Amino acid sequence: MASEAEPPQQRPFMVVLTGGPSSGKSSALALLRDRLTARGFQVLTVPENATHFLANSDGFQPEWAGTDSQVRMQRIFLDFQISQEEAFKAFAALHPSKKAVILLDCCTINSKVYVSDEQWAKVLKLPGHVPYTEEVLFGRYDLVVHMVTCALEGHYEWGPGSNNPGRYHTPEQAKEQDIRCLEVFRNHPQLRVVPHCAEFKDKIEKVAEFVNDALQIEGLTGSRRRRTCRIEDSKAFQDLLNMDSMSASLVSITFLDDAVRHSVRRRAKISNKVWGGILQRWQTYWTEAGACSPSDAAAMESECLQEATNFLYERRDVVAGPNPRQSGYLTRRVIQEQDYYLAVESKTGNETSSASKLVLRFLDGSQYFELFFFLGRKDLILDLSTEVLEVPAYLKLTGGRDLKREDSSSATLLKAADEPTEVKKRPRTLRAHSTEEAALFGC
Repeated sequence: MASEAEPPQQRPFMVVLTGGPSSGKSSALALLRDRLTARGFQVLTVPENATHFLANSDGFQPEWAGTDSQVRMQRIFLDFQISQEEAFKAFAALHPSKKAVILLDCCTINSKVYVSDEQWAKVLKLPGHVPYTEEVLFGRYDLVVHMVTCALEGHYEWGPGSNNPGRYHTPEQAKEQDIRCLEVFRNHPQLRVVPHCAEFKDKIEKVAEFVNDALQIEGLTGSRRRRTCRIEDSKAFQDLLNMDSMSASLVSITFLDDAVRHSVRRRAKISNKVWGGILQRWQTYWTEAGACSPSDAAAMESECLQEATNFLYERRDVVAGPNPRQSGYLTRRVIQEQDYYLAVESKTGNETSSASKLVLRFLDGSQYFELFFFLGRKDLILDLSTEVLEVPAYLKLTGGRDLKREDSSSATLLKAADEPTEVKKRPRTLRAHSTEEAALFGC
């Protein structure tokens, strides 16, 4: 009797962390594993391939350098990496319901970092082996995050007497390897670059943010929806704000051109107390005056910035495809504070397209929520999983249904974004009640 057909399995989301020595890949891998697991994902980490051979043998022999022996060794690593990845994908498919994320701190492309371009071409086409192209190998991975080594900023420690005596790369070697890594992965369509940060936790948080965004969850598990809401129980909500597990932030975006393809974004952490205080003032403006003027919005944002910490700045660019009908892809890069303000001051166009929102992130039981509002707009928005059937008792959903694109003042543009496109990967589109949409159509 024929066996019952198995339900189709969704392909695991593949994330590669790369960078030179002392870039923080191991710490980021551990944090991502813990956070994504807590949010309901099945997380798998693939071991680094070369260690299997070099740590369990006589290791790399100096006379191999620059010869066909080095080419054959890297081909062994490449084939072994592919077999590992496929085995982990198959194992992930055994789980009946959880979406899988596979984290790698080494992938098939890493072999190119350690050989010349001429040798790499031989690795890909080595006789007796399946031929590959870089495009095919890049296509195996959904996101690549390059973490810049601290050696570029002079904070690198190595060798005996250091905080990492097992690290043997000199600072110059670490810099060279980091530069080579970035050069090798530069052509991946979803490359994110995280620079060295004065506070390591800021660097790790930025990596987590990139991965969350790429998963299209922004901290959420699975598909999400948005509803307008109101606070039903002020006392219970105030108790929520007093909990250390909650986090609040101010997020601002400024478009740099009239075609809205280039933008800079600032994200800063604020206290729950400040978030709650601004919320009360914002509500008062709308209930008593019927509006929040630009000057009032600017004053509230200024108050947030005076107290804010952990600033992160980012440059976003929509890279156009070769076909005019393609929407293009969104690339993201962390930038320095001075670069952010220089970009804002030098923007083109006659009008400033910008918006700021205050976001509160919290857990209620096992469910994750985001509650946010734009300083110049009226709605209080709850962002939640589509699997959530009941919201916390201190909140009440309003409006009767989930928000859709036609609910936005940008309906015309959003409708145009739905025109057919030949792009197969995730296109660049605007969502109703998104920061980008608010920046374009008034905040």
